[in-house]
Amino acid sequence: MSGDIISGKHREVAYWSWEVSTGKIKLGKAFSDFFGCKPGDFPKTYKESAPFFSKEDIGQLKETFQAHAGSHGETDFHCVTSHHSVDGEQTFNLQWRGEVIQWDENGEPLLMIGETTKTAQPEPGKVTWRQKAVLFQQMMEYIPDSIYFKDRQSRFLAINKACAEKFGLNSPEEAIGKTDFDFFDDSHAKQARQDEKQVMQTENPIVHKVEKEVTSDNASKERWASTTKLPLYDNEGQVIGTFGITSDITKQKNTEEELQRNDAMISKLSEQVPGFFYLYHYVSKSKSYCPFASHGIRDVCELHPEDVSESIDPIIDRIHKDDVERVKESIFESIKTLKNWKIDFRVNLPNKGLRWLRGKAKPEKQPDGSVMGYGYITDITEEKEIYRINVRLKRQFQAIFDSVPNLIFVKDLQGKYLMANNAFAEFFGYEPENMIGKKDTDFGISEEKAQRFLEADKKVIKNNEPFFIPEDKTKHPDGTDVWHQTIKVPFQHTESNNPAVLSIVTDITQRKKKEAQLSNSLDIIGEQNKRLMNFAHIVSHNLRNHAGSISMVLELFAMEESEEEKKTLLEQLQKAAKRLNETITDLNEIIDEQYKNIHDEKKVSLGEFIDRTKQILTSDIDAHKVTFEENIPETLTFKYNPAYLESILLNLLSNAIKYRHPDRNPVIKIHAYTKGDKVHLDITDNGLGIDLEKHGDKLFGMYKTFHQNENSKGIGLFITKNQIESMGGSIEAESEPGKGTTFKLVLN
Repeated sequence: MSGDIISGKHREVAYWSWEVSTGKIKLGKAFSDFFGCKPGDFPKTYKESAPFFSKEDIGQLKETFQAHAGSHGETDFHCVTSHHSVDGEQTFNLQWRGEVIQWDENGEPLLMIGETTKTAQPEPGKVTWRQKAVLFQQMMEYIPDSIYFKDRQSRFLAINKACAEKFGLNSPEEAIGKTDFDFFDDSHAKQARQDEKQVMQTENPIVHKVEKEVTSDNASKERWASTTKLPLYDNEGQVIGTFGITSDITKQKNTEEELQRNDAMISKLSEQVPGFFYLYHYVSKSKSYCPFASHGIRDVCELHPEDVSESIDPIIDRIHKDDVERVKESIFESIKTLKNWKIDFRVNLPNKGLRWLRGKAKPEKQPDGSVMGYGYITDITEEKEIYRINVRLKRQFQAIFDSVPNLIFVKDLQGKYLMANNAFAEFFGYEPENMIGKKDTDFGISEEKAQRFLEADKKVIKNNEPFFIPEDKTKHPDGTDVWHQTIKVPFQHTESNNPAVLSIVTDITQRKKKEAQLSNSLDIIGEQNKRLMNFAHIVSHNLRNHAGSISMVLELFAMEESEEEKKTLLEQLQKAAKRLNETITDLNEIIDEQYKNIHDEKKVSLGEFIDRTKQILTSDIDAHKVTFEENIPETLTFKYNPAYLESILLNLLSNAIKYRHPDRNPVIKIHAYTKGDKVHLDITDNGLGIDLEKHGDKLFGMYKTFHQNENSKGIGLFITKNQIESMGGSIEAESEPGKGTTFKLVLN
């Protein structure tokens, strides 16, 4: 069949080529016939071809080509696209086949050729064999009834997914070659085999046979089924087996049995319920009676069943005079329209006095033209009293509801407002009644926030417990920010009797403002304390370094006999005193500007500050023969706190000298560079090093020392880290015991 279609009038072929590297395409003349246009209208490049394809088809072609090229031709290039003719009157498919015939030295495709076959899409209403096969496969996959095919020995040839699940199999294929004896007890399997023999011999189907099924692995579990079996023919019309469909009717059978039991129970229950069942027969306006009334009529109407067996007048006589005409009219209207009868009315009883009753009935037209009604009447006096009390409480609740300043509202589980008090309506500029039925998004609340509120409401109903939202910022219609605190509780909407959520919202804007003021005050106090402590550390640490340097020069001066050397030492002493004076000047500036922001920086030159630091440490540098290797751009300048920068450099360079290795002269490498808007500074020494696995978490702690140096105070690195981070930068360390340490600084 498919070969006839391909070779017939529905098949047309066109040829094409594509220079992959340039994107040029050449299309055969037949393409213009396909689309009903001129050859000149066709694209000359791959990019120009987009209007002739859908987005999905372009993606499919691209994916197919990539698979073909990626496998170097091992994967076939074959796909189908859908198109319309230029005039829009014809719809057709194009099958694309091709291959890359030329590759470059790197294995990339250069030239591809192929053919395209046009096939008409099936006419509406006609189903192809392929479609039939797909439909059959879907039927086998999704129909919930068991479908099966058997050979002449009643062995399964195929079953559907539902049948496999019924047999407890992982897949339908597991049943092939097996029989009913593998799945059912012998009695059922034997009967099934007899039925299938009969179908094959007579070629007459068995339709909707109700039978009990008992599986072989669980004899106590019974199922009821309705089975239809038919003969299975081959292409020559010979019977080669059977096929059938079995529906599980266990629930139906159970329901039928349940109904039978219920019928027996109704007559007993009618004597116990707080009302009475009745059968009302309307013949004419002058003749109507109740051929049946349960014993409950004695309590509800203070009548006996036989009192109404010939006429309903005894009931009518007990109806309140203000309700009697309304009741009669409702009865006649139900009889006339055959619509269900339902009404609440009052009666005056000899013993109980005034009572409320509710009557219901379903009318049915009889063959003789009369009407039979099947109904029930019950006493609802207590219900009416509760309703009256509820109405009074509702009025009281509404008065409170509308007088409190809190925003109070009720929403259902679809997010629609069922109730809203005056305060809530005024917040959004609405009347309360105009908010009913609307959602949060109708009042300018974002979709994301509205969905969050809805999820919270659903959680309240699911858990049946209150939900507290401590704070939430809402945009007032006038544009100002308002802070709210919300409690949500489960609520039963009396009108719909559906679950809902009651929300009580309190304005906490003033509290939030006071909290913000308090937080700001604490931040200011904390910042002042931080600056004070930092300043104290700077004074202590920096002045101690200068004092130590001056003290060392004086000691050397006292020991030196050479006038030339004394002169040199005096010059060093003058420089140290100058550096001390500059440090004191910087510290005075910090004191003068202690209430200003710490980021009031000055433009500094890193190279100059390193030279100044080396001058401060001249005595130590000369005494310990320290060598510097510097890689600092001459033009590197940036804004920074000068006192902080001097303190940072002084700490790191003095530490590199102080913790030098005893077996070698100190070598300090300084490398600086910029990256983005950051200045990076690496300082490396060949000193003692630090065991970071042991002390890494304490490296920058206050009063933490890691070497037996009597001059170590343990605050230098603590100060340095705080100074760098307060300026928005960072510091890290890399170290290996016995080899040295590198400090990596990012100066913001």
